[in-house]
Order: sequence, then C-alpha cells, then structure tokens
Amino acid sequence: MFNPRTAYDVGFDAIAIKDFADYKDEYVVRPPYQRKSVWSRKKQQALLDSLFRRYYIPRIVIRLVRLDEERTVKEVIDGQQRITTAQDFLTDELALPNTLKDVYPSLPGKTYSKLSADVRKFVDKELKYNADIVKGIEDPRNPQHQSVAADIFWRLQQGEDLTYMEKAHARLSSLSRNFVVKYADDITFDYEKYTPVDSNKDKHKFFTVIDRGNDRMQHLAILTRFLILEQANGPANIQDGDVTDYIDKYQVADGIGNLSFEKQAHAKSVLHNMNALYEVFKDDPMRDDSNGAIKELRIEYFILSVYLLLRHLATHYVWGQAEKKLFHDFVIAFHQRWKKKSEDDRDIVAFSDSRQQTSNEVEARHRIIRQLFFEFAKEKGVKIIVKDSRRAFSEADRILIYRRDNGLCQACIKAGKPEPDCRVSWSEYEADHVLPHSKGGQTDVENAQLLCRTHNRKLGAKN
Repeated sequence: MFNPRTAYDVGFDAIAIKDFADYKDEYVVRPPYQRKSVWSRKKQQALLDSLFRRYYIPRIVIRLVRLDEERTVKEVIDGQQRITTAQDFLTDELALPNTLKDVYPSLPGKTYSKLSADVRKFVDKELKYNADIVKGIEDPRNPQHQSVAADIFWRLQQGEDLTYMEKAHARLSSLSRNFVVKYADDITFDYEKYTPVDSNKDKHKFFTVIDRGNDRMQHLAILTRFLILEQANGPANIQDGDVTDYIDKYQVADGIGNLSFEKQAHAKSVLHNMNALYEVFKDDPMRDDSNGAIKELRIEYFILSVYLLLRHLATHYVWGQAEKKLFHDFVIAFHQRWKKKSEDDRDIVAFSDSRQQTSNEVEARHRIIRQLFFEFAKEKGVKIIVKDSRRAFSEADRILIYRRDNGLCQACIKAGKPEPDCRVSWSEYEADHVLPHSKGGQTDVENAQLLCRTHNRKLGAKN
C-alpha cells in the first residue's frame, strides 16, 4: 500500500486562551522565520466578537521545540495575531467591542479585569483555540527541522500578500540573510534563549537618515541590493528575483544564527559606505530627535543611485570633508531639480524613466547622476582630485625607500629616539604615503617614507 513517510507528526489540542497570558513564556509567538505584524484594533475586536459568540475560528498551528533534555517551548507557526489578541485582552490592553451588546449588554467596552466573576469564569474555562501540534521537528539547531517549520508557515500563508523580502527572511540558514537581518531589521531573535527580541541594537545608523519605513522589510531589501551592487563592483540586476536569489545563494548547512558573512569583503565595503552616507547626512538641519529622516532620501531607486555615486567617488577620488559637503549639497540640489520634472530637462527625464532595477537602468541612472555631480562641482569651483590608481609601492620602490632612509623609521627619528632604536629590519619595515593616498597622495618614492609597523598603524588609524 502506498504510504510515504511524513516529515513530522501532528497532534491535536484545545488550548484555553487564558493559558496564553498565564504561561506567556512558554510560547514563542514570533519565530525567527516570521515577520512582526500587528493587527488593527478593529480586527482584534472582531476576533473577540467571534470568540464570545463561539463562532468558528481557524486552528492555530504550534510546533514543539526542545531547548534541552528538560525543557520545551511552543513555537507558534500560525496564529501569532490570534494569540497576541487574547494576551492583549487578558492583560487589559484591549476592551470588548460594542458589537457584543446583543450578546450581553454589559460586555461592550469592558476589559478582562472589569468583567463580572461569572463572565471571567466563562472566559477562563470555555474560550479556547483549537490547535494542531507539530511534533518530530523539534531541534532548533537542526537546519532541516527549521526549514520544514518555515515551509509549513509559508504554505499556510498562501492567501497572504507576502513580499519577496518576507519570503527571503525565512531562509534561516542563509549567511547573507543573517547579515541583512542583523544590520537592517528593527527586531532580532535570541537563538540561545530561543526567544524573539523586539529591538535590535545592531541596526545600522544609516537607516535613521532615510525617510523610508520598514513595515514590509524595505530596509532589508535596500541592504541586500547594496550587497549585490558591491559584489558586482557597480551596476547590476537588483530586481526582486535577484534579491531572493542572492539570499538563497548563501544558504549553508550550519547557517542558522551564523554571522560569519561579515568577513566577506563586499559586506565590509557596504558597511563602510553606509557609514560614509550616514556621516554625510547626520548633521543635516532637517534631522532632529523626533524626526531624523532626510526627506529627499525616500524613493528606493534614488537612494540606490546616491549609494552608487558615493562608492564611486570614495573609491576613485579624494574623499575628505570638503568632498562630503559637496556631495551633500549635490544630493539636495539634484533632488530639487528631479522633483521639478521639467520636460525640457532631458537628463532628469532620462533619470526618471530609468526607475526599474535592471542592470541597464541602474547603469543609466548611475551615468546620469555621476555626470551631473561633476557638472555641479565645476559650477561650484571645486576640483575633484583623482586618487593614484596604484596604491601599493612596487618592490623596486620599496628598495629605494629603504636605502634612501637608511633603514630608519622616520617617525621614530622625529620622536627623538636614538638611532639604534629607530632601525627597522627589511622584513619589519613598511612603506608609507607621506600625503595619504585617500587625500590624493601619489604612490611614488618622493611621497614615501620608511616607518616601523607601530607608527604605520597609528598613522593609518588617523587617516
């Protein structure tokens, strides 16, 4: 007889809604593969109306998760809002709706603690949620178990309007997903305690300057697109499907809770460039304690174009305080020109017509905004200095520098140390730019000095 093995077992239970308040710590209402969502007060009260009328309410789905040999918790795969509604009502944060007047005249507007004893007893004993209890995939450290749990969740959400990023968020074993969640999500998850955390101390400060919400994980999508652009070293396809493919590409067997993606070179570069963007806009007069966002930084494809422009300038040109100020002023001026949308302004029309996230349109926007930046700099009388494309000194240069400086650390000499203490062996010496490369210093012998490692590290940190 055809009878394939199941990936898990399902049991059944009827759980008193009072348990969700009395034993709140037993329930993981928001697993790591789910987004945080909040029902409107109207929708919550409609559920309370159905509960008190004893109408049909869809079953909730709970997975048993074993933390260790002695302890388990109940992970809510489906039913987050039904459970939080019950918790809000039982803790007096939610009152009963006026629609219950025909059931019992004294019910409307009452919180749980204000109900009469007999009604509270009815709530405690009679009001229950029917539940499917998923067993056999209880190990939170097992990627296969977590994958099956996430798959059950998404199959139950087929009627929901889920975004591509919300689906990508469920890829718990993806290293890139973990990086994106760490630096772009408002909330996080403690895998050690296996409990959700409704805040995220690691969220990047860049997101405090853009005027774009994160209710449907828009910040996570932006950061993922930054990563794709950085890995491609410039314009690339960054459509929705490219974002999910990028997240899927980095799924590994031991990926759950694994934050090693931060070691990737392009991930480091993205954080560096986001820091630079924050520094440019953090002191803008539009920012204050109540509303820190820069209103110009709202449209996603404009934010992406600004990011690409900054990384291009910081990579190839001197990037100091004067250049940061010019960049800030250009972004504001460009936005004003963009929003006028004059049909006679062919550059702006072309920019607006290239709003999609294909490689060709990203490149078209980048080319236009880059050209207009240099025109803006020329109008302002600011010369943009190209960095020397050769950053490292050649072996021949290093030999000349070592012999010219007699093997002595020039910083140690300036510090007044005796000559024997200034001597540096060939294997320990480092050739340093006198005028830093980041400030336009050329990589040639005339702009070089011999330093010991200690002094080179100190100067490097300052520059």
